Amino acid sequence: MSHSMARLNPYGRELLCRRIHAGWPVRTAAEAAGISHARAYVIWHRYLSEGDRAFVLRSSRPRHSPRRTAAQIERRIARERRRRRWGPLRLSWLLGIARSTIYAVLRRLGLGHRRVFRVPLPAPHRYERQRPGDLVHIDTKKLGRIPAGGGKRVDAALVRNRRPGKLGWDYLHVAVDDRTRVWYVERLAGADARSCAAFCERALHYFADLGVGVRQVMTDNAWSYIHGASFQQVLARYGLEHLRIPAYTPRWNGKVEAAIGILLREWAYARPYQDNRARAIALPAFVHSYNHRRPHGELAGLTPMQRLLADVNNVRGQHI
Repeated sequence: MSHSMARLNPYGRELLCRRIHAGWPVRTAAEAAGISHARAYVIWHRYLSEGDRAFVLRSSRPRHSPRRTAAQIERRIARERRRRRWGPLRLSWLLGIARSTIYAVLRRLGLGHRRVFRVPLPAPHRYERQRPGDLVHIDTKKLGRIPAGGGKRVDAALVRNRRPGKLGWDYLHVAVDDRTRVWYVERLAGADARSCAAFCERALHYFADLGVGVRQVMTDNAWSYIHGASFQQVLARYGLEHLRIPAYTPRWNGKVEAAIGILLREWAYARPYQDNRARAIALPAFVHSYNHRRPHGELAGLTPMQRLLADVNNVRGQHI
């Protein structure tokens, strides 16, 4: 069977036999092919008896495996693997079978990886509104505040020796335009209805300053968005339609979820900060860099602001 260290492929075997048939000594042909003369004799005699079938690579698996695990035990291992989704170690405790045997059986049956048990997600449905402001995604993310001197990312031992105390939380409020992916981000002390309402109003003013009129707002089913009177009053005051995603379906507002993921990876946890103030100071510069300097993969290499300016100019040109 062919492998990374194989000396001969089917063409090499055929060339070997042609050389021997042409009168080359077997040892000379074997040396030229880089194999032993004993192996060359095997290939040559196989060619004499089988013809061109001798050039086909064959499996090195033995025809009989008398010590292979019995089929009944294999079915038992597979059944418990599918039922409990345990690994070889825990299955060995349950079944009283060696862990190495269970591992070999699972690998042979294609059950060695956990991904075979994952529930397949529905096919992604990508959407994008036609104009800036047609839809704005809003969401929040809770972040633990960083103590003076840095958190566990600076020195884990320092955190263990520090006197326990509640430092509180920062709440990251994020608004993303569906069409252009332009962000508006604030770091607030709470995520109650008043904080969400005030953030929403400031976000509307921010987009208005860019020449974008917001028409719809999409949120999850957090209490502050659904039952908060302050937030609903802001929507009513500006005549906005409120879209709510179904429960447990964050993919519906995936643009703001992706924005939060980027903020966590590339700002909040990108480097060890010495205190909470240092992280807060770095936020506006990161958001500005994302909006104005970072090309976006879904925008054909444009930055969000470039996409926004292009769309706004097109809309203005249509009204001239």
